[in-house]
Amino acid sequence: MAPLRILTNAGWFDGRRHQGQALLTERLSDGSPAGLLGDLAALRRADLAVFNVAPRQLLLAAAAKRSLLGARPYLVSVDLILRRPTGLRQRVRLRGIRSLLRAVDLFIFYFKDTAELCRLYEIPAERVCYVPFKVNDLEAVRRTATGDEGYFLACGQSNRDYTTLCRAVEGLPHRTVILAPFGRAAQRHGTTFVPGSAGCPANVEPVCDDGSPASWLRWLAAARAVVLPIEPGMLSPSGIGTYLVAMALGKCVVITESAATRELLDAQTAVIVPPADPEALRGALLRVAEDDAFRRQIAAAGQRYALALGDEQRLAADIYREVLSRAIGATRR
Repeated sequence: MAPLRILTNAGWFDGRRHQGQALLTERLSDGSPAGLLGDLAALRRADLAVFNVAPRQLLLAAAAKRSLLGARPYLVSVDLILRRPTGLRQRVRLRGIRSLLRAVDLFIFYFKDTAELCRLYEIPAERVCYVPFKVNDLEAVRRTATGDEGYFLACGQSNRDYTTLCRAVEGLPHRTVILAPFGRAAQRHGTTFVPGSAGCPANVEPVCDDGSPASWLRWLAAARAVVLPIEPGMLSPSGIGTYLVAMALGKCVVITESAATRELLDAQTAVIVPPADPEALRGALLRVAEDDAFRRQIAAAGQRYALALGDEQRLAADIYREVLSRAIGATRR
């Protein structure tokens, strides 16, 4: 049996066989102009192409498939971040993206609430597959000693609503640390926040972190609780990677209701508050800070949930199974 040729930027298929068939993997480029030309040549050889958070290469492959390559290769998108269009320019661009995405055979998302995303981008539900996300750096998380230094930690950069958070905690007798890159780095991910601005209360401490995993874990491990305020109307699950690490460390998580929570979390595993509602967030934070039994109960349930999701090996096995089970039949037609 001839080997199945896979073009990808992930290591999920390296060294594997599927039902006796060898899998030959070739790596996607870094997205440079010269690399993209190489990707086009590799697409002609591939039976299957899997793009992990690689929107530029995915759209190029979709365009090539529609105009040059015919039915092959079988295209798979993993964790594609799609945004709600705003303004005329983005709505015009939406039409082009919709057209290209018709060439993608399978979309794997790490969240379940994809109905609005599929409607906006005209993605058929039968092409969508849910795979649970995993705890990043799980072994390091397991080795990390935890404590309680009394502060709320808000961290991450994707679509964080730090304006609502600042309004919620103003005047509270509790310290809040916002750990994130600021300025252009954050704005690329949909977060706008100006440290030291007039809207930043005295009890909020912005910390521009160096971005290292060790520093990230130290701040999480010492927090009393972790708060993730998310901008309203997000199509993608902003905060999911952060809350799983926080939960695995045994931290109570307070988070905005969003795609990252719907059908994934409930009132037992996290404290979920309405979007852009500072009063609701304020009340939730006060209870978490002052009701030790409640906070520990939520933290324990959240930790069980996160640890059950496992690590990168579990994620790789799930993606391997889902992709190959769907793609093999299509590539043999």
